[in-house]
Amino acid sequence: MEYICLNEVCSIKTGKLDANASTIDGKYPFFTCSKEILKIDNYSYDCECVLVAGNGDLNVKYYNGKFDAYQRTYIIEVKNKEEYNTLFIYYLIQSKIEDLKKQSIGAVIKYIKLNHLTSIKVPKIDIQEQIKIVEILNNYKKLMTIKEKQKSDIDCLINSKF
Repeated sequence: MEYICLNEVCSIKTGKLDANASTIDGKYPFFTCSKEILKIDNYSYDCECVLVAGNGDLNVKYYNGKFDAYQRTYIIEVKNKEEYNTLFIYYLIQSKIEDLKKQSIGAVIKYIKLNHLTSIKVPKIDIQEQIKIVEILNNYKKLMTIKEKQKSDIDCLINSKF
């Protein structure tokens, strides 16, 4: 199989705001390095993208719409949507999160650099095959959510009986 680097498939930029720019009652999502999505009154971006926390919690999110982002949050946007599916890129990067954590640097707060992302290898496969892979992974994710809910319900039932 042939591979190309992520930066050949996607544009990668970072947000511009400080982490404290959030507001409690904001209208738009504000992505920082936290897993929790904050709110903000204004937006700077309106796109379908993958968001990667550049420091701290090192997590990956998918979003489509208006939002803003912290300066250490990478915004990854597919250049040609006829060749690559954004959710396919999301799942690909999600599968590399442990590698990114191992590559992170810093003594107190770990962080990744742009080249850690740009060097991710993306398989050159047909868009229809990417869509099939995304459908399978979406279904798997739904099943895992259901199983987690069932486990939580069983744990609550057991705790209520004892």
